This record gives sequence, structure tokens and C-alpha cells, in this order.
Amino acid sequence: MVTPEPVSPDSSPKQHPIKFLTENGFSIFRLSEIDKSTTPIGVHEFLVQDPNGYELQITVKITEAAFAEIERRCRGLITNDSSYWIGLAEHHLSDYLFENNDYPPDERLVVAGLTIDDIDLARRWNCGPD
Repeated sequence: MVTPEPVSPDSSPKQHPIKFLTENGFSIFRLSEIDKSTTPIGVHEFLVQDPNGYELQITVKITEAAFAEIERRCRGLITNDSSYWIGLAEHHLSDYLFENNDYPPDERLVVAGLTIDDIDLARRWNCGPD
């Protein structure tokens, strides 16, 4: 009988962060998957690489108005710490990169208003109908 060897944390397979690829060749990595430190609610950090390999860290801030709109529409079913928000931030960042084919000015993007797609995403997030 063969006794299995114990697995140490160093010998386990490393998990790589998910890479989101835009249609025009930008790669987006969630820094929260690379660095597990906490960030303020409504602030999401991404590492973005352009098609030429140049990388910048981009901050996406979701405003209180956007939080309030989702809270009103979803009757509190999507909380401030829900993964919905990082998905929303990533979606707005990818849209910006695709539409402008460039990084946001000052490596910052603010999500102040919600789109129809954002509302639809909230509904699919088990928020329920309006």
C-alpha cells in the first residue's frame, strides 16, 4: 500500500488571476485576485495591459449615487460588498478601453451613472424585477 505524501502549500498548483480580454486587445486583471489586501468599498483596482504589453494600474470608483440606485432597484438584495460591484467596475473599464482604445486619464475611471446593461446585470444577479 502506498501512502500519499502530504501536500504543502508551496507544492500546490498556483492559481493565476482571471484575465479579461477586450475585443481590441487590452488585458484586464483584478488586483484583488493578485493582492488579497482590502480596499475601500466602491474602489476597485485593475492591472491593465495594452496590446503592446505596456501595463498600468487603473482605479475604478463607483459613486454613492450608483450604489443608491442599485439598492433602490434591488431592495437591498445586492449589498455593498457583493461581487456584483467588481463585475460592474470591470465592465465599465472594458467598455472604456474598447471605445477609446486607450487608458483612462490619470489612470482613474468613475462610474457615476448606471447603464441599461448595469441594471440588467443586477437583475440577473438575483436582484429581481424592478
